[in-house]
Amino acid sequence: MLEQDVTVEEFTFSKLMCQNYDIFHLHWPTETILRHPNSVVALVRAVTMLLAIKWAKIRGTKIIWTIHDEYPHSLLHPQLASWFQSKFIQQVDGCISHSKVSKELAEKTFPSLQHLPHLVIFHGHYRQVYPNNISREAARSNLDILLGCHLLLFLGYIDYYKNIPHLVQVFRELNPTDWMLLIAGKIEVPELGNQISTLAANDSRVKLRFGFVPDEQLQLYFRAANLVVLPFQEILNSGSALLALSFDSPILVPDKGSMAELQEQVGVEWVKLYPGELTKEVLATGLDWAVKGERSKQANLDDLEWSGLAKKTIQYFEKICNKNYRKGRV
Repeated sequence: MLEQDVTVEEFTFSKLMCQNYDIFHLHWPTETILRHPNSVVALVRAVTMLLAIKWAKIRGTKIIWTIHDEYPHSLLHPQLASWFQSKFIQQVDGCISHSKVSKELAEKTFPSLQHLPHLVIFHGHYRQVYPNNISREAARSNLDILLGCHLLLFLGYIDYYKNIPHLVQVFRELNPTDWMLLIAGKIEVPELGNQISTLAANDSRVKLRFGFVPDEQLQLYFRAANLVVLPFQEILNSGSALLALSFDSPILVPDKGSMAELQEQVGVEWVKLYPGELTKEVLATGLDWAVKGERSKQANLDDLEWSGLAKKTIQYFEKICNKNYRKGRV
């Protein structure tokens, strides 16, 4: 946020303990702190973070929490996570949510947040963040997409709640003419990868590329895709949806969480919602919409420009700190 005359520094315990900051801004605190397989180590990290936050508050630092999900995903230590999150919330001075639905759900789930300054600030887009200079033809050639075939893409971290085995099953049952399905992303649970591979059953129309996708290769997948599908069982906000739209890929998503708000922001020609679970009928309609629907050359992401969101964030910080917030440390 240098354009706003604000210095932002990445968190370390030593910085928080030794330097004075106006704001300590946290994202995914529970998931980050407790991400260790050893429960004792996770407990030590949790207690250390709570003590560090307490020390920062004594020194006048305000604690801001950006809430991304109703509950953390894939926790290794659920009971410890519940305890840590309850203690953490007691220390929070203000919250940011990325949608109206997120704010309402957070305040319903954690009633104590109703008494805190809580602002909706949208998540920004990813344009100009990643390389995007390859042609569709070159991208499809690189990924070995058959000439004349349309491409249905899922790209992202692959976890159980993202419902990828069901996607493969529905796609194969539908057996759409002139379509291929490509699934790309990192899997940390080998059993899930085995399940997906078994369902794909060496079908030449289903391509699996398990593993981390480097930033410079994202453009290959999104430029080649005709439609990005996110068949999540649970969804509130979605960086994956914003990433696809930033590459001007239309998306098919469940009508859950803040997806209806995203559709309102970007347009019905770029975001197609479906009720309930992904079915053959839903997928068939989505594929047809992706190919035959008329849409502008680029998705309208004006409401998600970072410059405007940064100004709104700084104004919120000023309110929390009760000061004209310039040259502060965050």
